[in-house]
Amino acid sequence: MKISNIWLGIITLGIIVGVIFFAIAYESPITGKVTATGDAKEVQIVKLSVSGSQYILEPSTVKKGTKVRLEADISKIPGCAKSIVIPAFNIRKSLSSNDQTIEFTPDKAGTFNLACTMNMYHGTLTVLESDGKSSKYVEAKPASGGMVCGGGAGGCGCGG
Repeated sequence: MKISNIWLGIITLGIIVGVIFFAIAYESPITGKVTATGDAKEVQIVKLSVSGSQYILEPSTVKKGTKVRLEADISKIPGCAKSIVIPAFNIRKSLSSNDQTIEFTPDKAGTFNLACTMNMYHGTLTVLESDGKSSKYVEAKPASGGMVCGGGAGGCGCGG
């Protein structure tokens, strides 16, 4: 009876160590899930959602120089929150049921703002240096009219 309990303990410990190794190897707390694409480059996957009037990014920290893919569940993002602006990286995109991702490669480190085109929803994304070190740069919050509907010739694109 004691020998079977020892083997059960060894097997259980092996499973726990394997699960921990898998979690560390394939999920980084700093950059989220990093996957390989067809061209073998890393992609930092960030889940995008909305809570109240805030964009929630999980994780909210990525690395400079590595491609980022913001993946949204469009069914949980209301109205103008689907139309996203990240000025620091020249991003202005309206998400739809056919296109729920935003991809870009951050070329600078710091904490940067994102908002809807009507400036009703807000969030931040922190970009670490490529070596993983933090930057002291924090982008100033835009004034009330900083990112507003109708800012471009084509209107805001805020509609549902």
